[in-house]
Amino acid sequence: MATTQNLYTGNGSTTNYSFTFEYISQEDVKASLNGTATTAFTLANATTVAFNTAPANGDNIIIFRDTANETTSATFFAGSAIKGEDLNANFEQVLYVAQETENNSLSTLGDTMTGQLNMSNQKIVSLGTPTAATDASNKSYVDSLITTHQAQVDAAAASAAAAATSETNAATSETNAATSASTSSTQATNSTNSATASANSATASATSATASATSATASAGSATTATTQATNASNSASTASTQATNSANSASAGATSASQAATSATNAATSATSSSTSATAAASSAASALAAFDNFDDTYLGAKASDPTTDNDGDPLTAGDLYFNTTSDVMKLYTGSNWVTAYVPGDAANISFTAAGNLAGTNVQTAIQELDTEKVQKTAATGSAELPSGTAAQRDGSPAAGFIRFNTDVTQFEGYTGSAWASVGGGATGGGSDTWAVEHDNTITSSYTISTGKNVISAGPLTVNSGATVTVPSGSNWVIV
Repeated sequence: MATTQNLYTGNGSTTNYSFTFEYISQEDVKASLNGTATTAFTLANATTVAFNTAPANGDNIIIFRDTANETTSATFFAGSAIKGEDLNANFEQVLYVAQETENNSLSTLGDTMTGQLNMSNQKIVSLGTPTAATDASNKSYVDSLITTHQAQVDAAAASAAAAATSETNAATSETNAATSASTSSTQATNSTNSATASANSATASATSATASATSATASAGSATTATTQATNASNSASTASTQATNSANSASAGATSASQAATSATNAATSATSSSTSATAAASSAASALAAFDNFDDTYLGAKASDPTTDNDGDPLTAGDLYFNTTSDVMKLYTGSNWVTAYVPGDAANISFTAAGNLAGTNVQTAIQELDTEKVQKTAATGSAELPSGTAAQRDGSPAAGFIRFNTDVTQFEGYTGSAWASVGGGATGGGSDTWAVEHDNTITSSYTISTGKNVISAGPLTVNSGATVTVPSGSNWVIV
């Protein structure tokens, strides 16, 4: 593949960068920085670009050739001479444009891009399922990711709801335990009061024990019952306190579970948002890639057996469209009105030529052969023209005024006046090979000056028309016989 560009990376100090490709005009040498074309440079010499300011460190520098193709280098007109240098100039221009087209295009068999791809809001269709981390994603793949993450979000939300319910139940249990503890405490107070009253009663009974044994025994039984009730009340208070502690622990555990569930829900929502953002970016990337491919597909139409009338989308053709003709095995370019060969093949017989003048050939090879075999040749640049020669019987069957040849019958040059063949140069003529007479007009219709130092003989009588004069300079003579 021919070299049409050179790549460099800026270092913040270097301004001059060399390039290795050939070019026709200095205007065809272009440069870009980080994918953006720039004109802030000059040519330090024939193969070196000098930037006005040194490209920054890490800048992506491309020096490339972009041959002008608005017009051909040389234009040929009917009847004009075809110069080899003009043909070579045209061929070189077409060759350079073809090389640049090949290097700047993407193969339909797979290729690697070096710049950004702008899809201009177009879609990429029939995109495969991604397998690598850097692959573009299609809509089906993105939708499946969203569905998967939505299930996770739903599960986290359900877990959070369950945790909230558990927290509510724990709070209710804690409230119930506190109520139970308060009731037990009240009961304990009442039991203590009862015990105090019973003790007082026992003291009173002991004091009067001697008075009434039955009363003492009854008081002792009452005291025992009170003590039992006090013990039960204390146990009930302890149980209530334990239940309160358990309820508090349950509430704390429920709050922790709720917090964890909320964190899980937040993480799931963040993951879903990231997935959605990734899906949007993938869709945008896919759309951009599709637009670029569609634009390329509408410019290079691929291989076809004949000239297409529309592009691959069925839209009208545009100037600059290309395709490869498999019938003639040439690349063809659309000019805006018709298809032409995009580059000139090596065989001159394959170069189309529009028949013009007396040339009947329709390609360069046959036209050159006609020029070589049918037209007047010359022996050298300063030699002689090789006029056709032959007998009188070999003259043109339908001559036109101005035809000239050499007559081998009379060994003289002759020309066709429009009505008859006559000797060229005023030589004598006659019948057969006899050259005994000179014929001239007997009426002078245009002014004429005899050359200085020359004599002229005319056969009279002569008539000089009004307005016409014959000038005889000094040293010359005009004799009328």
